[in-house]
Amino acid sequence: MKRLVILLLILMISILSGCEEIDTENGQIGNAPVFNDMDDLEGKVDEVINLFQGVSVTDIEDGDITHQVSIANLSDLPISNNIFTTSGTYTIEYHVEDSDGNDSVYYRELNIHLSMTACDLYKEGFIITFCDDFDAAANPNSQGVDMDKWGYQNGDGTEYGIPGWGNSEKQFYREENSYVEGGFLHIEAKLEDYSGSEYTSSKLVTNNKFSQTFGRFEARIKLPLGDGLWPAFWMMPQNNVYGGWAASGEIDIMEARGRLVNEASGAIHYGGNWPNNIYQSGTHTFSYGQGIDTFHVYAVEWTDSSIKWYYDDILVWEATEWFTEGHAFPAPFDESFFMILNLAVGGHFDNHILPEDSIFNQPVVMMIDYVRVYQFEE
Repeated sequence: MKRLVILLLILMISILSGCEEIDTENGQIGNAPVFNDMDDLEGKVDEVINLFQGVSVTDIEDGDITHQVSIANLSDLPISNNIFTTSGTYTIEYHVEDSDGNDSVYYRELNIHLSMTACDLYKEGFIITFCDDFDAAANPNSQGVDMDKWGYQNGDGTEYGIPGWGNSEKQFYREENSYVEGGFLHIEAKLEDYSGSEYTSSKLVTNNKFSQTFGRFEARIKLPLGDGLWPAFWMMPQNNVYGGWAASGEIDIMEARGRLVNEASGAIHYGGNWPNNIYQSGTHTFSYGQGIDTFHVYAVEWTDSSIKWYYDDILVWEATEWFTEGHAFPAPFDESFFMILNLAVGGHFDNHILPEDSIFNQPVVMMIDYVRVYQFEE
């Protein structure tokens, strides 16, 4: 009897040693390949996704066999051309088989969220009042610009009584030189003779469509490089309550010289009517490799006692004193201002330097990702 028990024990041990241990959590069996742990995958509708992000598999005999991983339920996932189409929570079922025919399965959660545009983002302490993220337009022109939000100032300034736009600029502004593509507003300067000018470009304004007194005004912009280029994001008074330029003020959120890759500046103009006007300005130097030809957020925060310039949320400088003749502070910066985006060529801002013709062998483009305006929360 004792011998029989011993034989039965030996038999049971033999049987058990031949069985493969099962990991029910991720479907791996015994010596089968091992999936390394992976975090849940997150994404947004309309976003390009790599479902194999972070996937790695090791087999003790074959080494890394990550390249053999497949997704068993790919057709059940809301993906078209590697882009998420629907929000929700899903499970991805990964499979891999080693050279010995051992199969492993791994389940990973996929969370797809609704897309948020720049206009959906909440900023603490502020209430959004204007936004264009250039993803969709309620009333687009032929170039995709939303005409409910923007208008144009075309020409060389002569129509406004200021030939050369008052600065000896050399471009003729045309609507055709701005267009929306890929979620960005493009403003392109071109070397071409048009109506007596050597260059064309575009100037967009919110004049008579949107203006505001006080708040935060910001835009995310990438600028072109080249001698004589003068891109700007700035504001002018909706109504010249205190007189002509610059008695009613001007706020320059960002100006840059295309030949100075690491530098941008902001300014205010005020005082009396030209030539009895004055200005203040501040300059910011970007880090090497992060110049004006990369995207930056240019902003001002404007109250009844100060105007602060922020570039990428870094305080660049602050103005707290200004005046306009015959009126009490904070005039002229207590009235409603509208926004302007433009790309000028030449002019006095950079001592009348003009570009080499060769820079126009490639598109010379100012790209705007979004424009947002906020009021301060009370």
